[in-house]
Amino acid sequence: MLTTLKKHQLLSLALIASLSMTACGAKKDVIASPTPSAPTTGVPPQGEPQVTTDETGSTNGQMGGGLPSPYNEGDDEGPTPLPPGPTGPVPSHIKDAPPPGSDRVPDNYVSNDSGSLDSSSTKRLTGAVTSDGLVYTSSAPDDILNFLRLRNEKVSYESRQLNLEAAASVELALYSVDKMSEDAMITLKIREGNKVRVYNVSGSLSYNGPATKLRKVRFANGLETTGRRDLSGTLKCLDLDGGCENVFARLKIGTTPGAAIISVIFRNSGADVKFKLLGTNLANPEYRAIRELAVNTENGVESRNRLKAMRMNSWEVVNGRSGVSLVLLGRNKELIGFKAPLLAPEAGTGVNIRLERMRSLDESSSDLLDSEDTKLNYANYIADARLVANNGLGQVRIAIKMRKRLSIGGEVIQMTFMRRIKPIVELYDENLE
Repeated sequence: MLTTLKKHQLLSLALIASLSMTACGAKKDVIASPTPSAPTTGVPPQGEPQVTTDETGSTNGQMGGGLPSPYNEGDDEGPTPLPPGPTGPVPSHIKDAPPPGSDRVPDNYVSNDSGSLDSSSTKRLTGAVTSDGLVYTSSAPDDILNFLRLRNEKVSYESRQLNLEAAASVELALYSVDKMSEDAMITLKIREGNKVRVYNVSGSLSYNGPATKLRKVRFANGLETTGRRDLSGTLKCLDLDGGCENVFARLKIGTTPGAAIISVIFRNSGADVKFKLLGTNLANPEYRAIRELAVNTENGVESRNRLKAMRMNSWEVVNGRSGVSLVLLGRNKELIGFKAPLLAPEAGTGVNIRLERMRSLDESSSDLLDSEDTKLNYANYIADARLVANNGLGQVRIAIKMRKRLSIGGEVIQMTFMRRIKPIVELYDENLE
């Protein structure tokens, strides 16, 4: 009979083997709905290997990863510690952070110029790679991801392996701020064995101050905690002006000596949107309504059919997954919103990822949009929506195709979202504490 230590070592080695990835730069079709719709003209077609996502927008573990199940067969015992770090090479699904300064953003990059999306040659990467060779990216040009990835490479081998396993286990991260108490609420969906467990933590925000403590709570973001591991941490606002559009959560999961660190960057901010109207058939009243919304917004026309809020909210797990919510809210309360994993090829920006639709503002995890009643008429006019480009610096492009009714429909609109970038604090260890 194997000793407990040998069992843990074998389990760890098997886990790392299951995380092995290939890394190429090919464009892939990534489906963000469990029920795929038919390919549509004007939006990049399907037909290549697919990575499916569930209703949360997570990628169903396709990157690999998952902590050992902390539950015994009867499911009535407490959690077991994380296994000791295995010996051997770093899993191939993780890319080492680039040396400081080696991936500097080009001087001619303009964050609010949609032309920069296609010309950018630099990305900010979380470090994780899917089995199809796509890379998970940031959604801003700052250096926080690189800084944290390099910091993880400086810890002991065993600690680094534990941190990588924990990062790979995170399938979804949510962040919101309670408007009354100004408490921050963070939710992680973590794969443990063959199940995904929910972990919630909460703590106060300290504007222009030191990091504040996060503690495990029973409910947050509409979800109940189901995971049994210990989880605590700190939260640091990163905006140079003292704001909290960019925040850093450092979370400790498990108990010593098997504890691991999960680092997550949340970014909730406004965005500029550039529209490209590819349809010419104005006989379609549904296309005409959304086209008018776009034209009125870009020309500053005073109208109810005009956008009042454009947002880009994202989460980025260091050495793990990342995702984004894209929100358009009209003065007429029409909501057009989508969620997707933040994926890109290693070279270039073109992807083909079916977007998941949002049905309410709450799904955006935005603390800055009113939780008002919204309409989904415009959203229902859309037959298909794809993420077609991502430069990993805060610019993404989506393509939507109108539904067909009788003999009309099928028009395509492209929208380029450009995050309104805020400078962050100087990066050194003491400044993140």
